[in-house]
Amino acid sequence: MLTAAAASVAHASTGVVPASTSWVSADRGWVLGVDTVCPTAKCVQLVRTLDGGASWTRVKTPPLSVPETDRLRVLFANDAAGMVTDGEQLFVTSNGGTRWEPSGIKGTAGALGFDNSGFLAVIYDGTSSRLFHRELWFGSWQPVPGVEVKGQAFGAIADGQVSLATFGQENRYWTRSPAGWQEETAPCDVFSATRLGTVGTDRYALCSFDPGFGNMTKELRKAVDGVFKTVSVPPREGITTGFAISQEAALVAATGRDWSFVHRGPGDKWTTPLTLGGPAFEDLAFSDARHATLVRGGPGQEFAEVYRSDDAGLNWKLLTI
Repeated sequence: MLTAAAASVAHASTGVVPASTSWVSADRGWVLGVDTVCPTAKCVQLVRTLDGGASWTRVKTPPLSVPETDRLRVLFANDAAGMVTDGEQLFVTSNGGTRWEPSGIKGTAGALGFDNSGFLAVIYDGTSSRLFHRELWFGSWQPVPGVEVKGQAFGAIADGQVSLATFGQENRYWTRSPAGWQEETAPCDVFSATRLGTVGTDRYALCSFDPGFGNMTKELRKAVDGVFKTVSVPPREGITTGFAISQEAALVAATGRDWSFVHRGPGDKWTTPLTLGGPAFEDLAFSDARHATLVRGGPGQEFAEVYRSDDAGLNWKLLTI
């Protein structure tokens, strides 16, 4: 259940309890969540801001369900092109939400992302997990040849790179070139969770492994001449739930022992500028070098909040949705 404070904040503005957020600039962002104004309290609603969260407007939303086990997610590449999913249904828009198109793919939606020509999504069909691609403005979803692993994989997508892994069995990695997607040596081993980031032409990976009671080892790796090498080691505090990197900083979201953290680096000295009790931080991302956002919790949890940083993760403020 939401706390009274969180519920009152939601009702005071849009009436939407946030589940996921995506930003394309410091000022322009989206929040997908559950509409408390809806009579059944089961309606999903998308809202957007053009002024950094000072005000929000409702946007046409496709018929998503409130998932019992998965989470609602939204991801936009720019003002026009975006995706929303409830885990089973995936919709895309090429005009800022005026019209939504169902993917038509049967399966469970995993990692979402974009490349320079279209939408990307990892879909598990009950047998294997595959990367699918769709042009930004038209066309249908098609599987990317060869980017596939057996079983339900943990997927990660960043600009120009994709990882698919099933823990303890397989961890595979591809990069995109003008010739298409090509497999390379994975940045992390089969016992690690892989998260990816790209800054300019530099490719990064966060490898998280050896989990303990609310802790795990994390290594920030960078591709040097095509080989990933550890360049920094974030704190062990928390099980990794997010990773984002820009020209200004690397950020790692983690949760454990009833606390959630944002660790900030890179370099020899990492700090932890944000520590809050309660549910995990999700959707950690930079919209530019200095502006970052995340979601804390979600519908049905103790908190459902969106936080924003204007100084590359040093300080965070709560946004009213």
